[in-house]
Amino acid sequence: MFARIALATLLALAAPAAGANELVVVDAKGIDLAPGAKVDGTKVLQLAAGARVTLIAADGRTVKLRGPYEEAPAPAAGQTASMGDALKNLMNQRGAGTAQLGVVRAAGDAVELPEPWLVDIARSGARCLPADGVAVLWGPRFAEAADLAIAPADRSWRARGQWPAGAERLALSARIPLADGGSYVFDVGGNPANVTFHRLPAGFADPVLQAAWMIEKGCEDQARALAREAQR
Repeated sequence: MFARIALATLLALAAPAAGANELVVVDAKGIDLAPGAKVDGTKVLQLAAGARVTLIAADGRTVKLRGPYEEAPAPAAGQTASMGDALKNLMNQRGAGTAQLGVVRAAGDAVELPEPWLVDIARSGARCLPADGVAVLWGPRFAEAADLAIAPADRSWRARGQWPAGAERLALSARIPLADGGSYVFDVGGNPANVTFHRLPAGFADPVLQAAWMIEKGCEDQARALAREAQR
């Protein structure tokens, strides 16, 4: 056992819904807990060997547990924090924060997305999508229109189009299937990138919970953008 702690979606500027002793499930495997479910941190939680769960408290602290486990995950949970403080706690705790949220730490280490739900296709990696709506691609500006090709990792199909001249965003047609957990190759102007998509579970309306889920899925650039947007 160990413990550690389409366009932009409109975010409710409110503190996390969880109470001082409540934890919310961000991700779970091997246990009957769905993302968004609430867990009483003062009660014993049982995890079989191999099971794991990621929880978030009202103050932005996260708790990662792996089975076998049979303890109360947060018998002394922190107090409810403001949304801004909870976001800072979350980002700093997971190594996704800086002295100022969204600042690039080193060249090539991170990018500053203008909005949290944009899909950066200039680099390979994980990308998070909102619970519904189309994917909005974000990429380089070209002086002239560039060829765009999209294909799943198994190359079972291929879609082709054009990236408009001078554009940095392109809404992807809803007819192009993007499976949750699926990997795809995006090639704009001869620059391929491998992207794996993760779809936000329904009911994750709170920005702190959304940011925790993004970080868990590897979408740290998007989590930073969400934190900046939520605090404007």
